[in-house]
Amino acid sequence: MIISHDRQTLFIGVPKNGSQTARAVLGQVGVDLVGELGRHPTVREAVRLAEAQFPGETIAPTTIYAFWRDPIERFCSAVEFHKRCLPNSLMQLFPERFVGIEPHPRWFETDPEGVAPDLRALIEGIPPLDILAALPPPPVPGVTFQSRGGNLSFYRPQSEWLDHPGTTVLPFAAYEAGLREVVDQFGGDGASVDIPQINAAGGALPVLTTDEVEAVRTYYTGDLPL
Repeated sequence: MIISHDRQTLFIGVPKNGSQTARAVLGQVGVDLVGELGRHPTVREAVRLAEAQFPGETIAPTTIYAFWRDPIERFCSAVEFHKRCLPNSLMQLFPERFVGIEPHPRWFETDPEGVAPDLRALIEGIPPLDILAALPPPPVPGVTFQSRGGNLSFYRPQSEWLDHPGTTVLPFAAYEAGLREVVDQFGGDGASVDIPQINAAGGALPVLTTDEVEAVRTYYTGDLPL
């Protein structure tokens, strides 16, 4: 979602894989493409957006970077973020559970204490597997599904962003080192760049049972061999 046109290098931000931190860092040395689309673009979408930024040119990045995260950990991170920061999204997803509860005045809330106690209690009581069950099926080419509502984009499989054969996939477990490497490729100084923590977990991630892990693994089967 950030491109260095001069160096023909593209970084694709996968949701819940440190994408906002990478955007803040690489946006200083490249062109940010997210604002043009309103969501995290795939490789092909990013190339189209880049060509719109540079009219008359065909963009053919020679190097593409993205981070891959363990699907179980990524799902748990998404659940933690969803519950902590998007209270009204959960009301959209499970309206029958929030009858008589006032929605939060803001769509995005970074302070858990800023959410009314009755709303917060209902949110915290939603099991991770209920959220998993509410997700649309993994994407199938040419087939669309109607979402139940709620912001669910950060649960989309990583394979939707990492399906380009030219992508260099970096391990999320070594995120800081990998991001510094990308900064160098963008022409910056990776050794000295300040790396903030944006949308980092506000507490412990959910702990799943063996059966829950298997259910999440089944949903994200396409992400496992990446």
